[in-house]
Amino acid sequence: MDDLQTRVPEENPNEARSLASELSHAYKQMSGFYRDQMHLEPCAADQAARGLDRTPEQALDDLIRIRERAPDQVTWGDLQRLIHFDPHEMVALWDDLKSEARDELASGRRTAQALAWNGRPLDRARFLATQDSFSDTTPPQNGIEAALLDTAAEAFGDHLYWSELVHLQAGSEAASERDSLERHGSWSPARLSTAEAIEQSAKMAERAHARFLRTIAALGEKRRAGPVFVGQVNIAPQQINIARLVSQDDE
Repeated sequence: MDDLQTRVPEENPNEARSLASELSHAYKQMSGFYRDQMHLEPCAADQAARGLDRTPEQALDDLIRIRERAPDQVTWGDLQRLIHFDPHEMVALWDDLKSEARDELASGRRTAQALAWNGRPLDRARFLATQDSFSDTTPPQNGIEAALLDTAAEAFGDHLYWSELVHLQAGSEAASERDSLERHGSWSPARLSTAEAIEQSAKMAERAHARFLRTIAALGEKRRAGPVFVGQVNIAPQQINIARLVSQDDE
């Protein structure tokens, strides 16, 4: 890989080294698969893992397939294969993934997705409506404040969910007892399991509300404290060779 000239600005050398490590790990996994599962000789396994056993047409098909994938479907193996076919395409795709991640975070989609297991579109819309309401009231000044507002919206949504469940459970139990009283002239105390379920839901609602209040308090404290400056560091516009880092990690 030493002949590859994939270069990115060394604004974050730790990111570059982390990326190189992941690509190296992906290569080792792929080459191990071809060697151990496909029973290829080490040299042939190396060529297959790097995608160098393919014709230019096949390599181009690989490039198109990877570039057309949804961002959340791109694998480290995809990036590892790209760096051998077209290093600049690998860097471009990595930049696209980071841009997508920033857009997700800024729009609230990242937090919403984390909460949306088996969720309905309305659940997503409710979270975003809460987030918009909080942001309109107290616009975030930076990423930390935006994260706190997302957390507050998530905690408030949890509070509403568990509060609704408490009322549903308690209301259903009350309706059942009312029906029993009307039919038989007597009623029985709630079963222990039912009472425990209602109590657990109430505790979850209280915890969510407390987390919401703590988050809002943390936001207020941060704003009262103001920005914190720890000094200025000037970094020269150096360059770092990602492909060389990956190569060194392979050794």
